[in-house]
Amino acid sequence: MKKIMCFAVLAFTTAAFAQNKTVEFVKKYKYQIEVLDAGKGIYDQGEYDKVAYDHYVSKNNKEGLLSFYYTENAVNAYSGESNFYMKNNWIIPITVNGLSKTTSYTEYSASNVIDEGSSLTKLDRKGVINGLSCQYYAILNDAANKDSYTYCFCIDESNKQNNAESIFPESKVKGLVLSLETSDPYYRLVYKSSETANVKLDLDGDKIIADIKTYKENEPTDYATAVDSVAAYPYGEGAENIYADPLYSYTNGNGELTDYNLYNYFSPIYSITSTALYNTKEYSAEGTIKRENLAKFFEKESKSLVKNLASSKVIDANQKKELQKFFKEQVKSVKEYKPGQVSEDYATAAVVATDYATAADDATYATDSYDYYTKYQSAYNDIKVEDKISLAYDLDTENNDAVKQYAPDYCDDLQKKIPNFQSKELKKHVHNLTGQICDLYLYNNGGNVDYFGTINQMRKSYLEIEKLRSSLSQKDQKSLLEFLKSLD
Repeated sequence: MKKIMCFAVLAFTTAAFAQNKTVEFVKKYKYQIEVLDAGKGIYDQGEYDKVAYDHYVSKNNKEGLLSFYYTENAVNAYSGESNFYMKNNWIIPITVNGLSKTTSYTEYSASNVIDEGSSLTKLDRKGVINGLSCQYYAILNDAANKDSYTYCFCIDESNKQNNAESIFPESKVKGLVLSLETSDPYYRLVYKSSETANVKLDLDGDKIIADIKTYKENEPTDYATAVDSVAAYPYGEGAENIYADPLYSYTNGNGELTDYNLYNYFSPIYSITSTALYNTKEYSAEGTIKRENLAKFFEKESKSLVKNLASSKVIDANQKKELQKFFKEQVKSVKEYKPGQVSEDYATAAVVATDYATAADDATYATDSYDYYTKYQSAYNDIKVEDKISLAYDLDTENNDAVKQYAPDYCDDLQKKIPNFQSKELKKHVHNLTGQICDLYLYNNGGNVDYFGTINQMRKSYLEIEKLRSSLSQKDQKSLLEFLKSLD
């Protein structure tokens, strides 16, 4: 169990600031999720109508911005806005400051639109979307196997409008992307309209990509390296517990809101403070601002936020009271927190991480007397999680109910307890992650468990859930949180 806690070290990363240059997006393409006949009764078209999917393109078609957000008709939406910057085959999640239009990003979250070895391939299939003819393309690992795709795109190559080039810059395909579809016949993303845009963001795409490439080239490949990298990072004193700082996230502070709708309203404040923390003198050797000034900003903005929400009749009296109480506790935590202090949870994790790093080093130089150590190999990223989840727990308890006492109660009949998420991928990975945890509990109790295989499965599904998180519907995010909190 202790070794599993080392995940916290691997999750440690830094937010980078994208500044100095300005990118102007001059065209906006609007899309919307359309539930197909096979998906009706499973997915609610009304819920998808509340979400806007916009694709902004620069004048030279070399840069793009994908923006997903709840519309004004969904003021009670649980999640906020998700933005992805695109250039040179990279897709990079970014946070946009609504006031200054400055941006920040994290290197580890970036990925290629088309991975090395894959290609955008023309399929033997054409379509008609809203009266416009189009040619289907798919990203394939094996161009000869045209049925092996996960996603496909229908592109009107004769259309004068051209947003395909900004998405697939290396494919030489031009035209208007009319739809994004999956191999499942339940729903698709379809083009609705376009208009002139005037969106300017403060970012330097070339520098961002250069930083990401450098990060990817030096990305830690094992636990010991990850721990060493964290220790060597040039932060100021106390930087090791930035994630415990109440200015980083409300989840680290006191209090919890009972009205889930309220979480949506104050996320922009934390978006600013969590990003700005990396530029404070307390957490960065090159920091330019003081944490105490950021704390004053937090207190002032939180009070102003509640006042404005109430005066605009966006929240009622009870919601106002709950928010005031919440922020009062948060402000207290912010003022009392000392960046140099190490919380008990972090201290435990640090000790565990150090223990594991030491064990990893010992294994590397082990003599024949200790050849039972298994050298770590990074294999989880290549795992394909099947739709039908296979668990050791189910096999071990099939004819022996006594085994159930060695794992959490939720493990029994787990498949029936997984919420009916709108996202099939989310449902699969939540089932796999929570189920593999059940298997891990049986490992030291005589269970037929592949120890390393189980950990790799957990890591894979954890990663996939995080990748999905920003695109999840309000309903799925709420169901996910409530389900995880309900586990014993």
